[in-house]
Amino acid sequence: MSNQQNDLPSIPSPFTMPFYYASLTNVGVYYLVPLSRVEPYLQGTGLSPARFGDKAMVSFNFQLYAGQFASGLNTPPEQWGSSGAAITQELELNIVAYPEHRKDQLAPIGYEEFIQDGDQTKLYGNHRVWVPCDAPIAIAAGEQLFGEPKFQTTFKVNLASQNPVRTNSAVYQPEWVETWGFRVDDPKDANTAIFTCIVNTLGIKAIPGNISPITEYGVHDNKLIGCRWNILQAMDTYFLNGGHAEAVKLVLGTSSHPMRKDLEQLIGGCAPVAVQTLNSAPAAIQSRAYYP
Repeated sequence: MSNQQNDLPSIPSPFTMPFYYASLTNVGVYYLVPLSRVEPYLQGTGLSPARFGDKAMVSFNFQLYAGQFASGLNTPPEQWGSSGAAITQELELNIVAYPEHRKDQLAPIGYEEFIQDGDQTKLYGNHRVWVPCDAPIAIAAGEQLFGEPKFQTTFKVNLASQNPVRTNSAVYQPEWVETWGFRVDDPKDANTAIFTCIVNTLGIKAIPGNISPITEYGVHDNKLIGCRWNILQAMDTYFLNGGHAEAVKLVLGTSSHPMRKDLEQLIGGCAPVAVQTLNSAPAAIQSRAYYP
């Protein structure tokens, strides 16, 4: 067993693996871009850009997730945590890539099949360029376990939800937000944006899709590593060809953070080709009161 453990990246204290998500909201936007835009970001990584025709793929995905945690084994009550759960928001800016030394094992695949069903070799995966996150423990886990380029910041969100909002009327009337809005704030000034994105898929046909297990590449002990992220239900997948690129409104902010510059360098002037959205299934439902 010890030899097997030594053949895998370490799991530093206090972290444990695997991590089970209690809930997940996820919205991802995909772009096809010139290969020349992504190649500088992959130099020295051991990765090469995935090719879809003569294009590379860049994506970003916003995640809102919850996790449940125990306080410890045989831990006395006075040392229990004040909460058994934690909520995290983060966003990944990704380049789809594969390990250079595995190129002979690649299977040709189009971008539509990749987005809807995934690369079955699982060699195509995400090289994270930036991962803004609002939870210090998630930042530490991402950096120490997977070598993610995380930084702490805040977000502003208005996400589609099963829970309604109220209309402005005298009698209660629920309405549902069906767009997906998220903004990444500058880490030094929450009033300044790195970028804002609003996704509106109304009127576009949704098809089920799931890339997972999603391969994620990183660095551990100065070595290239990979890990798997499994999303355990189908995602609504929208292909934006046929004049639907306006479904994604992306506005770059005035932040001087380098993520803003990299985002413009990677996808500036390129139209999105697909969107995927997910709200995980509710675990329970509380209905309104009644008079018995």
